[in-house]
Amino acid sequence: MVSGVVWGIVFAVLSCAAYTVAAVAQRRLAVRVAEPLTGGRQLTALLRHPLWWASLLFNGIRAGFQVAAVSHAPLTVVQPLGVLVLVFGVPWSARLGGRRVTRAEWRGAAFTTVALGVLLVATVTDGRGGVLDDTDAAVVGAGTTAVLSATAWLAGRVGSAAWRSYLLAGAAGVAFGVSSAMVKTAVSVIGENGAAGLLHASSLATPVIAVLGLFLAQAAYQGMELGAPLGITTFTNPVSAAVVGVVFMDEAYVGGWVGGAVAMACALLAAYGIRLLTVPLDGTAERAPKDTGAERAP
Repeated sequence: MVSGVVWGIVFAVLSCAAYTVAAVAQRRLAVRVAEPLTGGRQLTALLRHPLWWASLLFNGIRAGFQVAAVSHAPLTVVQPLGVLVLVFGVPWSARLGGRRVTRAEWRGAAFTTVALGVLLVATVTDGRGGVLDDTDAAVVGAGTTAVLSATAWLAGRVGSAAWRSYLLAGAAGVAFGVSSAMVKTAVSVIGENGAAGLLHASSLATPVIAVLGLFLAQAAYQGMELGAPLGITTFTNPVSAAVVGVVFMDEAYVGGWVGGAVAMACALLAAYGIRLLTVPLDGTAERAPKDTGAERAP
């Protein structure tokens, strides 16, 4: 049992490392394709760039390691380790951008990491429950696709680069969280029914939602540094997965009132940390090698 948990932790850390590589690749791609992804020309440039395909490769590797992690260790052990992407990603992205991480960013990364770690430990489900039936999978898939599309439409009409990034990153996290629940269902259905399971609503919806999530995550990095969008995506991913589990998969929330209070406090702390991590790509960060410690407003 102990060795299984150790392997789960190893796979979870490897998953975080792969996710970090994918996120940094997407952020670097956002520098090269700097305009918002609202037209065919930008999307064509995106799809033709090697960094896009590198990010897809490492996202796939991340998913494989994540499946291996949860097969060896409980979610209560694996999920909190997801915050390591901020620890890995923020300094690496800043280094590639030719600048130092500011004190405000370090504080933001620390606050967000602690908040997310405590949140994922304190607000968990009991791990019981089943999978989505065909009707629920169709409802969740269609509803999620509609929400993601509406959020992308709204983000395209927001004047603030920071708020546009917040909306898109949150939508990307929802897409990744819901697709995790869909994958769990699809694997179960295909295991029971073989090839016929490929026609289950979960099997059909998973690739659509996952691809939408990748494009939304990429769009969230346009005009922003890595920290804030990555923090929001990391936050909304497990939360949305837990919501689907409780509402549609008969899992039970075990946090109680104490867990709810802790969740609220962690959400506020994470929001403050993300605020500190918000660094627009206006060129000032690239030109300032010294750490002034100044906090940047959105």
